[in-house]
Amino acid sequence: MTGTVKPEFTLRAGVYPAINPDLFAGSLEGKVALVTGSGRGIGREIALALASSGAAVAISGRTQKEVEDTTRDVAKLGRNCIGVVADVCVRDDLEHLVKEVVEKLGLIDILICNAGTNTFMPFHMTDPDQWWRQMEVMVKSPTELTRMVLPSMQKRNSGTIIFTSSRAAAADLPWAAAYSCAKTAITRFAGVLQAELNTLQKDNFGFASNGISVFSIHPGEVKTSLHDTAFPEKTKQEAPYVIEMMAKMAKLHPDFKAELAAWTCVHLCSGKGKILEGRLVDCTRDIDEVKAYVSSLPQQKFGNACG
Repeated sequence: MTGTVKPEFTLRAGVYPAINPDLFAGSLEGKVALVTGSGRGIGREIALALASSGAAVAISGRTQKEVEDTTRDVAKLGRNCIGVVADVCVRDDLEHLVKEVVEKLGLIDILICNAGTNTFMPFHMTDPDQWWRQMEVMVKSPTELTRMVLPSMQKRNSGTIIFTSSRAAAADLPWAAAYSCAKTAITRFAGVLQAELNTLQKDNFGFASNGISVFSIHPGEVKTSLHDTAFPEKTKQEAPYVIEMMAKMAKLHPDFKAELAAWTCVHLCSGKGKILEGRLVDCTRDIDEVKAYVSSLPQQKFGNACG
C-alpha cells in the first residue's frame, strides 16, 4: 500500500480540453494504424480521429458495406486508407489483414484491437460455444494479432498497441460473465506485455529504453449497435429481469460519446500518455488528472493494470 488516497477524477462524457482535436493536428503524420472492428461504432470514430491527426489508416470489420462506408469517410479526410473485410477469429483472415496493411500502407505503427461482442444472459443459460466465442473475439483475436504485428515494432523499438477493454475488467458485472472474463484477460495481457517489453527492449534488444507503449481502455458506456444486439431472444423470453436491471443501470450514467474514446486513443498514440503505459485507461475520467495522480505514486517493480 502506498498510503496515497485515490482521488475522484472529473467525469467526462465527450471531447474536453485535454483531448481537444486541435491539439493533435499532424501529430500522427507518417504513422500507419490498423483498427479492428472499425466499420461502425467506437472503432469507426477511432479510425476517423487517427486519420484526422495525420495517420494512414486500415479499416477492418466483418461487414463489407460498413467497411466500405468508413473507408470512404476516412479517405475524405485526405489520408491514405484501405478497407479489409476480415473475421478476427479466423487466423487466415488476420494474416491476410496484416499483409494487406503492410503492402499497401507500410509497417504498422499503431494497432488498436477494438472488435468486440457481448451477450447479457445469466451464466447458467449460456451456450458453451457462444460463451467461448466471446473469449475468442476479445482475447484470442487481439493476442494473436499482436503476435503478428509486434516483431516489427520490436525491431524498430517503436509502436502503440491499444486494446478496447472495459471497466467490467475490475467489476463483478452480472449477466456478462464471458464479456467480463474476456475484458479482464485482455487488460491483464496489456499490463504483462508492457512489463515484458520494458525489460526485453533494453536488456535483450540493446535499446536505451523501451519505445513501445501498450494500453487497454474503458471507452465508456457508449450506446452503439452492440447494445442493440446484446439481448438475445432467450434472454428476453426467459430472463426479462436482466433487461430491466440493465435499463436501470443505463440511467445512472451520462450519454457517453464515441469521440471520447477516439480522441483518448489519439492522446495515447501521440505519446502524451506514457506515464499510463500498461494500465487500463478509463476514458470517462479526465486523463490529465489521472496522469498527475499516477505520477505522484512511487514506482513499483510490478504494476497493476487495473489499479
